[in-house]
Amino acid sequence: MNARFLLCGLLLGLLAPLSAQELTVESFERLERDLTARTAQRLDNNDVPCAVLRISVAGARNFTFVGNIIGDVEYRPGEAIVYLTDRTRLIRINSDQFGTMDYEFPERMEKLVTYRLTLKLVQDEDKKMRTLVMPLVGMGQTMSFGAMVGIVKQTGGYVKVKYNFKGLGADYDCNSQGIVEGTSDPSWFTGEQRLSRLAITAGALYRVMRPLYLYGGLGYGYKQTGWELEGGQWAKNSDSSASGIEAEVGGIYRTQNIAFSLGVQTCSFSYWEATIGVGIMF
Repeated sequence: MNARFLLCGLLLGLLAPLSAQELTVESFERLERDLTARTAQRLDNNDVPCAVLRISVAGARNFTFVGNIIGDVEYRPGEAIVYLTDRTRLIRINSDQFGTMDYEFPERMEKLVTYRLTLKLVQDEDKKMRTLVMPLVGMGQTMSFGAMVGIVKQTGGYVKVKYNFKGLGADYDCNSQGIVEGTSDPSWFTGEQRLSRLAITAGALYRVMRPLYLYGGLGYGYKQTGWELEGGQWAKNSDSSASGIEAEVGGIYRTQNIAFSLGVQTCSFSYWEATIGVGIMF
C-alpha cells in the first residue's frame, strides 16, 4: 500500500509544473541608431522626454516590469518596450515562472536614448527535476533482475522491482534436516535445488552533491529455497527461506545522463544481497 501511494506521488510530481531554468542578463547596450525614443516620444510628469528600453526575452508577454515607467509597456514578439524617466538606474523584472530579478543599469538612462536589455534563460542544474530509469541486477544466493524508476531534484522518490523469474510452487515445507512438516524422519531428496526471489520496494532519493545521490527504501519480498523430493515434488526449506520486510540503502553516481548504482538489500534481515545497476538519469 505504501508503495502504491509513493508511485502516485511520483507521477503527480512528474506532471507538476517545474522550472529548471533561471533568468539572467546576457547583455545591455546603447542603441545609437535606434531613434524610437525620439520619434515615438513620451513625456514624464515633468514634461521631460523619456528613455526607451527594449527588453528582449522569449515569452516577453509573461513578464511584468516595475520602476520609473511611464505609460503602458508595449509587447511585441520576443520583446517588451518600456519607457523610463530620465536618470533611471534600476528596473524590476517579474515572472510567475522565474520569480523577481532587480537589474541595475551600468549607466543611468538618458532621455531620448534607446537601449536594449537582452535576457537569457539558462539551465539551472540544481533546480532540474531528473527522471531515473535503471535496469538492475541483484546478486546473492540467486541473481534477480529488475528496474528502478524515480524522480529527484534535491529530494525525490523511487519504486523498484526485482525478480529472478523462477517460481517455486512447493508442495510441502521442510527444515534444513530434510524433515517434511507433518513427518518425523528425514525424507529422500534428489539434490536438486530451486531458488525463487522477488522484491518490491519504494523509498526516497536525496542528492548529496550534484553527481552523487543516496537512496533508501522499504517494501515486501521473499527468497524461497526449494528442494526436490523423490517423485518430482518440491518442498520449501523454511530454514533457508525468508519473506516479509525488504530494506535497502545505496548510492547513485551520475555522469552526464548515465547513472550507476550500488546498494545492499535484505529480506527480513535474514537474506542479504548486493544490487548494481546502470541506467539513464535525464
